[in-house]
Order: sequence, then structure tokens, then C-alpha cells
Amino acid sequence: MKRIIIADIIAFFFIFLFLYTGIIKLYEIQTFKRQLSATPIVSSLAGPIAWGLPIGEIVLSIALFAPRTKLKALYTTAGLMTLFTAYVIALLFIDDQIACSCGGIIEELTPKQHVAFNSACVILSLIAILALRNQQPTRQFKWLTGSSSIALFMVVGWLLASAFRTPVAGRSGFEGRLIPPIPLQLADSATWLKTSDIPDGKPFIVIGFATWCSHCQALTSQITKNIAEFKGVHIYYITPDPFVNMKTFYTAFALGKCPNITMGRDSANLFFQYFHARFVPTIVVYDSKKRLKKMIPGTPSATDLAQSVNN
Repeated sequence: MKRIIIADIIAFFFIFLFLYTGIIKLYEIQTFKRQLSATPIVSSLAGPIAWGLPIGEIVLSIALFAPRTKLKALYTTAGLMTLFTAYVIALLFIDDQIACSCGGIIEELTPKQHVAFNSACVILSLIAILALRNQQPTRQFKWLTGSSSIALFMVVGWLLASAFRTPVAGRSGFEGRLIPPIPLQLADSATWLKTSDIPDGKPFIVIGFATWCSHCQALTSQITKNIAEFKGVHIYYITPDPFVNMKTFYTAFALGKCPNITMGRDSANLFFQYFHARFVPTIVVYDSKKRLKKMIPGTPSATDLAQSVNN
């Protein structure tokens, strides 16, 4: 392999990578911004980064394509991928439950796979730089850069294949955040509970529902019939509907007989506003540290909902 071919192949790889992730981030800009806001390292700069990073990635891909700027763009690529690698490692030390904000299918990589993927990209960019700078490459140099590139591309390909095999999880951008403080009037009408006061130590599920919703009614019926599957998991029902409607729903499904179910009225509709939810039921799962683990789309079966707590 000639040195220019190696550099070009690596450059085209990064062109595709940056175009893909940049466009995905811009397309899902609000989710990307929320993900950054949930990260302690960059939360204060979430707004500028949410716009600046994807635009920068697209500009960098153009610079990688142009022969005059390719070398400088590769230096920038090496620095950027090194920064990404350090960022992922820092997140692992801070909290491995914080959502990745890479964009697209790459988000399905595990934290360790992220580190491996980014590290391979750093080395590939350095190989491309060396290939472009070496004006008189020896046969040994060509063999070393060529074989190393092939090996690294195999690693990258294997990691991406793993990501494609992983069921795509819908991202809300709220993953990793603590539950917001929402005052709830409980079913006895006299007791109030603020969601931020929910005790930690055990995972729990929050279901935003409407009393008139047939899907919410069907799900509740399934949950009560299979309540044994939710052992050790508390379920909090939240609705903005009038108290009398909530009380009727609570009584109709005999939820008072389920000690691990709590129902409360969110009179200010803060739950649905916080999650920008337009449909019911809106189901969110929190871990034992009260951090949002996932949002569950649609109306799952009771069994799937119970399993989602541990998956």
C-alpha cells in the first residue's frame, strides 16, 4: 500500500464519521443538548457545545477532503479524538450511567467499547499524519503503517458491528438526571409527596397517565394482575387530571391493595412538561440512586416493564 492511499483511506473514514455524527447531532439538537446538560463536566457549556461541536465536525470533514488542509485537519482530528477519549474515561470515573452523546449508532457502544473505539481513531489519525509527513517511506514503514491500519479498522469494524447488533434504545436526553421535584397530592387527599423525596436504594418506575386513557387502564390492569413481578420495585403513578378522576381510577383498579404502588396528582402538570411528553402513558425507569435509566416508549406488557428495571 502506498502511503498516500493509507492516508486517504483514513481521511475518508473520518470524513464519513464526522459527517454522520455531526448531522445526527444537529437533527436531534434538543436531545443532544439535554444529554450534555446532564453531564457534570460540560453542563455549563451545553448550549454552545450542542451547536458548535456538530458544526465543527462537519467543517472538519470538509477540511479532511481538501488536499491543502488535509494534514492540518488530521492534526485537529487527532486532538479531537484524544479529547473525546479523555471525556469518556472521565465519565466512567464520575458515573457510568450518564448517557453518551456521540450521536447515532455509536451511542449503542458500551463505555469500554467507546474507549476502545476512540483510542483506535486516535491511532489511525496519527498513522495518517505520519504517512503524509514521511516523504521517503521505507518498505518497513509502509508495512508497519499498512498492517497497523488494517488491524485498527478491523477493531473499529467489529465495534460498529456490535453496536448494530444491539437493539437501538430511544434516547430522551434525560438519562442520568435525578428525578425533578414535583409535589404530588396522594390518593388520601391529605398527604403530599415531593418526588425528590422518594427514598433511594431501590429502583422505581414512574408512570405519567391520564385517567381516561384506555392504554393506561389496560397497563394498570396488567400490573395489578402481575404485581408479584414488581417485587422490590415501587411504582409511582402521576396524573394532572382532577383529583376526583384520579381517585376513581385508584379505586376502580384497587391500587390501595398494592403496597408498592403510589398514586399522586400533579396539579401543575410538571411531569409532562419536564419530559416534553405528548402521549400517555409516559413511562420512565429510575435506578437505585434516583437517576433516570430509560424512558420506555409505547405501552409495554407488565412483564416487559418489570424486566426493564434490570435490563
